[in-house]
Amino acid sequence: MVLRPLAPATMPTLRFSTIPRPLLVRCLHEHTLLHPRIPVLRTKVRPSLLLPIAPTPGLEFITEVEPAIRAVADLLKDSGGKVVVLTGAGVSTDSGIPDYRGEKGAYAVNANYKPIYFQEFVSIHPFRQRYWARGYLGWSQIQHAHPNATHHSLASLHRAGLISHLITQNVDRLHQAAGSLPDHTTELHGTLHEVHCLSCSHTVSRDEFQATLAQMNPDWAQWAAGLEQSGTRPQTNPDGDVELPASISYAGFAYPSCGSCGTGVMKPSVVFFGENIHPRVKQVSFQAVERSKAVLVVGSSLATYSAFRLVKVAKELGKQVGIVNLGVTRGDSIADFKVDLGCALVFSGVQRMLDGGVGSS
Repeated sequence: MVLRPLAPATMPTLRFSTIPRPLLVRCLHEHTLLHPRIPVLRTKVRPSLLLPIAPTPGLEFITEVEPAIRAVADLLKDSGGKVVVLTGAGVSTDSGIPDYRGEKGAYAVNANYKPIYFQEFVSIHPFRQRYWARGYLGWSQIQHAHPNATHHSLASLHRAGLISHLITQNVDRLHQAAGSLPDHTTELHGTLHEVHCLSCSHTVSRDEFQATLAQMNPDWAQWAAGLEQSGTRPQTNPDGDVELPASISYAGFAYPSCGSCGTGVMKPSVVFFGENIHPRVKQVSFQAVERSKAVLVVGSSLATYSAFRLVKVAKELGKQVGIVNLGVTRGDSIADFKVDLGCALVFSGVQRMLDGGVGSS
């Protein structure tokens, strides 16, 4: 069978049931991509290409609260403090930060949402204008977000020694704000709280960069202030930018070059689609998995290969794999158990069950 590239217009209605299962599994595991515009072997795949695999017959599928709490608590207790927790966007939804996907793997906030790609940002000035303008308006929601019950429960378990390392795909730094151990917390996809130069690596805080954008774009600053006061903030996307009408022009939006080297392009310190994860981050993440006895996925569909491969490696090394996520995930086929419930409901119960050894957060 020859798998032909799909026309862009057909991609949202792609039905994987029409692809033979062996070929589908090979496409997923080998990261073969089904559209010619998507670069091969990048750290993230196009969001619309979530390829769910049917759970294996031996998977323990849990949909009730008490069994879910027991399964997670048992994994934490039985692993002797050697559990890597891998978190995703579903952990931060209770903090007001939108999730990428709903229960069926499609975008929960905006089905037509298309994130910016690394090469677009690096090479095309209008793309940078659009990104920084929309990100300028969206930063307030990220900046003022507070940790929720799941963040606090995970931080408490982390400090108590039941979690050896926390790897997060989230870029909001809410785990650290909740008190997770900074030396044992890895931001797999970076953070929105910093901006760095692509030429000399000079780094500034996002708050400082935001203030510069406000000075350079007084009309936008006035508009943002008006939106804040009226409470009519535009819809925020998971990556921290906002949805604006197609009629909005970004042509006049100004952004600064690097304040250190004078010419470098400044970029938020997050991993864009099509961008490689920093080698040091990759190394720390894999080492944490190798030293663990179990990996627990929380609030993630594992759609990005950078996250899924950590779970895949854990399984290949004989580690126990548990998943707590509302909806299908890319790791359902290799997990030992899957909890199909919201994170907060489960982890508040887990903390109560282990409270004698954990203490309150």
